[in-house]
Amino acid sequence: MAIKKSATVLFTLILLSACGPQTKTIVSVNTLLPDPTLSAPLAHWTANPTRIPIIQTVPGAILRGWTFYALPNSNAKFRILFFNGNAMTIDDSQSLYRSLAVRGADVTVFDYRGYGFSTGKPDVMDFRRDSLTLYDQLSPSGPVVVYGFSMGTAIATYLASQRKVAGLILAGTISSAQKEFPVFARAQGYSPSKITNMTPSSDAITAFDERNLITQSTAPLLMLHGEADRLVPIQQGREVFAASPARQKDFIPILGAAHNETIESPQALQAIRTFLSSIETKSDIHISRPVP
Repeated sequence: MAIKKSATVLFTLILLSACGPQTKTIVSVNTLLPDPTLSAPLAHWTANPTRIPIIQTVPGAILRGWTFYALPNSNAKFRILFFNGNAMTIDDSQSLYRSLAVRGADVTVFDYRGYGFSTGKPDVMDFRRDSLTLYDQLSPSGPVVVYGFSMGTAIATYLASQRKVAGLILAGTISSAQKEFPVFARAQGYSPSKITNMTPSSDAITAFDERNLITQSTAPLLMLHGEADRLVPIQQGREVFAASPARQKDFIPILGAAHNETIESPQALQAIRTFLSSIETKSDIHISRPVP
C-alpha cells in the first residue's frame, strides 16, 4: 500500500487569531484534516469472502468499515481494531489490513466520520468519542487489540486510556502537540519567528497528549517507529514508551524507514505477529464471527 503524501500532514496551519505582534497564533486540532476530506464511492463498499462490510451509527454520523478475516487455519484469538492516519481511507489502504490479517488476527477498520464511506462532519474530538462506541460494539465478540498509526495513535491511545484492551500497537507515535507542532512547521517552511508566535489550541493539546494518556493503560504495548521518520521523530515515540506503565512492552525501531514506510515493512509485520503470539489468552478463548 502506498499512503498518499498528504496523509503525512499532521497540522495544516490555519491562523485563527493574530491580533498583533505580541498575540500568539492559535492552531486548532481540526486544521490537520484535509480540505475537502477524502471520500470514496459508496459502490466500492461491497462484500467479498475476506472483506465483510460493517456499519455503526454514532451521534451525527454513520460509520462504514470492513472486517478482514484472518486465514481459516490461523485459529485467530484476537481482533485488531485499526485507526488510520490522517488522509487515509479504508478503500485506499486494503493491502495494509490484509497484511495484518494474515499475521493471525481479524482486522476491523472504519473510515472516520466525514472520511471515505462514512457520513458526518470530520472532527478529531468526535473521532475519540466514536472510538469508544466502536470498541464497545466489538469487544463482546472477543479480545480486541487496538492499533493506531500516526494521527490514529492519538485515537488508539485515548481508547486504551478509557477501556481495558487486550493489547495496544502504536506506529509513528506523537508524544504531544507541543512537541510535534514545531517539527511540522519547520517542514512546511515557516520561519523561526513565525513558529515562535504560533501555539496549538487547547483541543490540539488534549487530543495529542499521548505521553500522558499512555500512563492510564497497562495493556501489553508494542510500539513501531521508523528510524528515518522526519515527520514524527522517533524520540517522540520513545518518550511515550518510557511513560507507559505496562509490564509487557516493546519498542521496535524500523531500520531505515520513513513515516509512511513503517507500518507495512517486513520488520513491523513480523513484530506484530510475535506480539500477538505473546499475548495469546487461554486456548479455549476465540473471537466470535457473526454470520455475514
